[in-house]
Amino acid sequence: NEYKSYLRQRSMDKNMQVLMAGSAAGFVVDITLFPIDTIKTRMQSKQGLKSLGMQDLHKLRGVGATAVGSMPGSAAFFVTYEAMKRSLTGASVREHVVASSCGETVACTIRVPTEVVKQRVQAKQFRTSAQCLQHILRSQGIKGLYVGYGTTLMREIPFAGIQYPIWEYLQRCYNAESAGWKAGVFGSVSGGIAGALTTPIDVMKTRIMTNTTDQRISQIAQNLIREEGWLSLFNGLSPRVFWLSIGGFVYLGTYQFALQRLGG
Repeated sequence: NEYKSYLRQRSMDKNMQVLMAGSAAGFVVDITLFPIDTIKTRMQSKQGLKSLGMQDLHKLRGVGATAVGSMPGSAAFFVTYEAMKRSLTGASVREHVVASSCGETVACTIRVPTEVVKQRVQAKQFRTSAQCLQHILRSQGIKGLYVGYGTTLMREIPFAGIQYPIWEYLQRCYNAESAGWKAGVFGSVSGGIAGALTTPIDVMKTRIMTNTTDQRISQIAQNLIREEGWLSLFNGLSPRVFWLSIGGFVYLGTYQFALQRLGG
């Protein structure tokens, strides 16, 4: 009984460390790289970069929604991811894909509403996050905050399924768990690869979230390809890969560093 109590306490302590480290990682990466994310979102939206000015980057349009969702969303991912890894008791690619997929499914329930608000403000459809939130709730209700949830999962699950097995593999090969900066470097490599491969899904997600009509995904995709061509599916590729490479370094480096500091 004492041993079981000890194991339960240790598991609770570990979950708290993961929660805190994940929160720190999400906040740091989302706030520091927000201007690059704004450029990427504007490139993928229907308006394009034409109306983007330096004042949009200085004013950090949509940063309020990002700040609200980054910490709980990231914490939810890592708590679920680490718990699934422990329950699966293995280090194979399949198990990391399953663990990361479960983590993203949970995290997206928090992340998607803030992403919808953030991207509409970034696309200059609203002046502030609060104004955007009020409009969505008034006109569409709670379901309006989950526009693009399915598409986001279609992007995040393949992205995580590519990134985390690569990251875990490189960490094992080079003993990166002993150094936060190594975890960051491998996070950068894995994030860049995963980001490039999932860009078309990201473009579709942006179009759906910034779309104010009730068009289906298939209709939006057909209109996009017909009006702008197949290459439009890779709009924002360069800033996305750049953003996710730097983001992978900051995000996973911060997570590993914080986990070490917390005794994880």
